[in-house]
Amino acid sequence: MKIAVFGSTGNTGLQLVSQILERGNECTALVRNPEKLVQFESNKNLKIVKCDILNSDEVASHLAGHDCVLSALGVHGIAMFKMTFYLDSMKSIVEAMRKANLKRLICVTSFYSKPDTIYPMMYKIVMRPMLGRHLDNMNEMEEYLFSQCSDIDYTIVRPPRLLDTTMSESEIKVNENAYFFPDYSTKSQIPRANVAKFMLEALDKNLYVKQGVAIDLVK
Repeated sequence: MKIAVFGSTGNTGLQLVSQILERGNECTALVRNPEKLVQFESNKNLKIVKCDILNSDEVASHLAGHDCVLSALGVHGIAMFKMTFYLDSMKSIVEAMRKANLKRLICVTSFYSKPDTIYPMMYKIVMRPMLGRHLDNMNEMEEYLFSQCSDIDYTIVRPPRLLDTTMSESEIKVNENAYFFPDYSTKSQIPRANVAKFMLEALDKNLYVKQGVAIDLVK
């Protein structure tokens, strides 16, 4: 299998690249800063491509011959103003996929990406003030996939707080077409390694096509 990865220099993306290469698959990492992947550059199954991910023509030229696209693109820090990166980058990726005749896409957003009054107090007093602009733009991206991408076999993965720890052996729980776990049966935090593993398992088994799913570790 030949997999294209966006956001491969972020902490979740690095987990994706590592696990793809461990499986013996071919991986193309489309990046702005190739130096961040120096630890993998000796692996013959990795192709590192420096490109402008907002230029769909340029991206499409590097997607030909691939089987799928995985995206772990994200924006660090607190945004003071309206954000457009999640939607802009996804539009570029989808346009490039169409030009390259690619269908399968798995991407990461977050718990609580769609505004709702049923979320817990922690969301209302901590997450929303800090990450509201990120979440709003993630939701715009998701709505774009739902409403304008019926030709794309997308899966949206919504994890809680991400941890830079080793992979957990705990079971992953999935809530289909949901934005969190209303029964609070999960830990509300998950290692990035587990998220990457879940994405690759969804790819292997062709799971959750044209769905958004909340995932978390069982308590």
